[in-house]
Formats: sequence, C-alpha cells, structure tokens
Amino acid sequence: MEKLPHALLETIPPQAERGALVYAGDSGIESRFVVVNPDASLETLRQAFAGGATGIALTGCRAGADIQRLSALLSVAEAEENLAEGSTPIIAITDGILPAPVSPQGFSGKTTRLAGLVWDQRGLVKTLGVEPTRTESGEWPPTFAAARAAALLTAAAAGIPAYDSASHLAGELFATDCKRSRHDGFFGRLASDPAQISIIQTVYAGGRGSSGQARG
Repeated sequence: MEKLPHALLETIPPQAERGALVYAGDSGIESRFVVVNPDASLETLRQAFAGGATGIALTGCRAGADIQRLSALLSVAEAEENLAEGSTPIIAITDGILPAPVSPQGFSGKTTRLAGLVWDQRGLVKTLGVEPTRTESGEWPPTFAAARAAALLTAAAAGIPAYDSASHLAGELFATDCKRSRHDGFFGRLASDPAQISIIQTVYAGGRGSSGQARG
C-alpha cells in the first residue's frame, strides 16, 4: 500500500449521506476514502467502488472486530468488481473509546488493510453529550485527553499512523495547534478546509509521529 500523507481533507458532497476523506499526498498521490458505518453492507462497498473509491474509512470504529468484518466484506466486493484482493486500504475513525492496544480486542494483527487511525473528537461529543472546553494553553479536558491518548497508543501498537481531529482554527493559531499535536505524537490530522492542507503537511513533516507507511 502507498505511504499516507499528513493531511486528510474531509469532504461532504451536497445531498450525500456519506462523506469522504481525500488526500493529495507528499508524493502527489490523489485518493478518495469513502466513509462508511460499521454496519456497511456489501452493496454499500460496491457503490463506493463505482463512485471511484480507492479506500474505505470506517467511522464509529471501536474494536478490531469492526475492522475484520469490513476487511472480509471488502474481499468479496473486490472479487465482484474484478479488483486485486487486499488492494483496498482501510482508515479507522474512532471516538477514542477503545480496548487496550495489545488486547485480543484491539486492532493489532487484525488485517494488513489497516492503513491509519483517526481520532475524531466529534464522535466523543456525541457519545458524552458535552462539548470539550480546552484551556488557554490548548489542553483537552481529562475525558477527551484520555480518548485522544488511547487513539495514539492503539495506532502505535498496530504500527500505523495516527491522525488528530479536525480543527476550525486558522492561520498561526492552527499552525500552533498542529505543532502541539505533532509533539504529542500524531503523524497528521484531518483538514476541515483546503487552506489547512499546506500547514498540516509542512508542520507534521517536521515531526516524529507514528509511522507513515501503510502496512501491506
């Protein structure tokens, strides 16, 4: 599988039920990860391929079993669409409520398709029903900090890059937040606006986040 870039751009087409993660990476790769739910059907995956998907982003992911189920369905979908088996990578999107990284329920060793892990704090907002209020220094409240750390540890144990949540900050404030995230160990982050992509790629390229090489 190809090396992932530091920036993943979220896109939500008009009147569409599913969004996508699109990346234009450090090596000029352009790919689209169509976002699906854990209960995605075989037909959903076939529709994603028909729409030009080169990867699948699984939202609401909390355990290795979620990844295994999707991987099995992808094998069938690839066969039906005459695609090479195992050619479709998976990016897992989680709220950070995860099993211990090295437990049997974790992500390690579940599938070689797993290419990256995204921590999406908005999922935790929905789960807890509260909006996080960060301190003036940018620190997350304890519950969100714990979930964020769990995502980092899970990605590290699985040997895949970890991506931080999207932010609506801009300019120097966004760059500072990215530097803090990179220092914490993230390889990259979601971009909510195309203008953030160059900042993300520049800032995270100078750090030592999780490995950017997708496992294949």
